[in-house]
Amino acid sequence: MTQTPPPSASAPQASPYPAAAPLAAPAAKLSAAAVCALVASAVALVPVGVVLGIVALFRTRRLGQRGRRLAVVALSLCAAWTAMGMVAIIATATVIGSSQGPLNTFGAGTCFTYQDGVDTAQGVDVVSCSDPHDGQIVADHGLGSAYPGLSAAAKESVLGCVTDAAQAIPDAGRFGPSTRLKIYYPSQDSWDGGMHSAVCVLTNTDHSTLSGDALDASGLTPSQRQVLRLTNETVLLRSKLHDVPQSGWQIAAALEERLDAADRAESAALTALAADAPQGATSAVPPLLRALAAADAQEASAAEAASGAITSAAAWQSRIDGDSVTYAPAASGYQELRGPLGLPRQPTE
Repeated sequence: MTQTPPPSASAPQASPYPAAAPLAAPAAKLSAAAVCALVASAVALVPVGVVLGIVALFRTRRLGQRGRRLAVVALSLCAAWTAMGMVAIIATATVIGSSQGPLNTFGAGTCFTYQDGVDTAQGVDVVSCSDPHDGQIVADHGLGSAYPGLSAAAKESVLGCVTDAAQAIPDAGRFGPSTRLKIYYPSQDSWDGGMHSAVCVLTNTDHSTLSGDALDASGLTPSQRQVLRLTNETVLLRSKLHDVPQSGWQIAAALEERLDAADRAESAALTALAADAPQGATSAVPPLLRALAAADAQEASAAEAASGAITSAAAWQSRIDGDSVTYAPAASGYQELRGPLGLPRQPTE
């Protein structure tokens, strides 16, 4: 019988107990700088968040601390806060910049005060039209793609502004005698600087302030608007002729020529309107329409003669001295018509 030999003393013996698990390495320390950076960036303390975030990145890399992701999130938040701050600064600058500056940078409807309290030389401050203001831009007349020269620019600007303002202003006859249409047109230098249009401004020559929006048509009835659309241009032409100095005799001649054409068109339109009076008009309106039409026809003849007679500064000054700049009966007939239409008559000096 064969016997199994006893195990060798050198043979390994199986342990009746399982092997013990290796001890876990101690957890890395969480970076306090990373936590503080996240808190600072969350409450928009950007400089603090940036500094602590950079310190946290250094410590997590060199010292093996935890919190690298927290530091990255903190720095990202700081970048976002910085971007939003820049947007806010740019938006604020845009708002401030859009409320003050050179007159020609603003559009029709803008009411303003002079920055220097005198004129537009130092720029203007935009204000609400409901507040007292020095002037209001009522139109912007383009002068084409090439500079026409100073004299031509002046003439085209004045004529263009009168026409454009007559279309933009609902009631050109409601203003006082000191209210004038002032035109700012470019010189060669300002043209080269980007000013390619004339700015048409309503202002007072006595430096008193205006109130209200000159372009507001609310409150006007359809019949009032119908008559005003036909008469606005001649009102502004008469007003502008009283505002042309001796040196502007060529502009005066051009205005008289335009008044001739406008009067003839207005006379024909008012005659037709008198035959079919506006709805809601009183019985006094048709006779006054015909009277103004007749006065317009006479003024047209006078304006035609004047445009041919104004051949020099002296000739224009002679008309100014003789108080024969415009034909008074047409202006008077216009004022007589306003009352029965329910419109206030123009204030007198």
